[in-house]
Amino acid sequence: MTTERQSGLTLIELMIAVSVMAVILTTAVPALGNFMAQQRLTAAANQLVSHLNYARHEAVFRNQPVAACPSSNGLACTGGNRWDIGWIVYLDPEKKGQPDGPEDVLRVVEPRESLLMHSAGRYRVRFQGHGGAYGTNLTIRVCAPEDPDKARAVIVSNPGRIRSTRDVDPSECGGD
Repeated sequence: MTTERQSGLTLIELMIAVSVMAVILTTAVPALGNFMAQQRLTAAANQLVSHLNYARHEAVFRNQPVAACPSSNGLACTGGNRWDIGWIVYLDPEKKGQPDGPEDVLRVVEPRESLLMHSAGRYRVRFQGHGGAYGTNLTIRVCAPEDPDKARAVIVSNPGRIRSTRDVDPSECGGD
């Protein structure tokens, strides 16, 4: 008769493993939450930069004005400065400030409900056929209402350069 040796964990070993796992999880979960919040802001800012670069590219490619503006319905500009409601990129050859019809809308972006995205006094950005932007510099702030210290900003300069920065004053996340 041969005896088979059984292996496994004792109750004490199992309790120690669970305790170590609990300590690791209590330190990792809050850090993971902060990481996810930062990634959500970065993704929204990068998406905006990407669509503005697309608008500029289309303006140069078509040699006519192309604009981007906040839009809640995907068909027309709202006339407001809140980009978190969604936005559109559209052909604007006659500089009307609105697309002539659905065929002029090139891109539609859905709302970002958990974020606050606003441009202080500007309601659109329009790129000329040579790639420059009309008017003054445009800054769109991308903020998490629960943590304005992690805010981002997307900046469009007059020559049409689009960039993103983390250098944002938390007080600018008010959404005026």
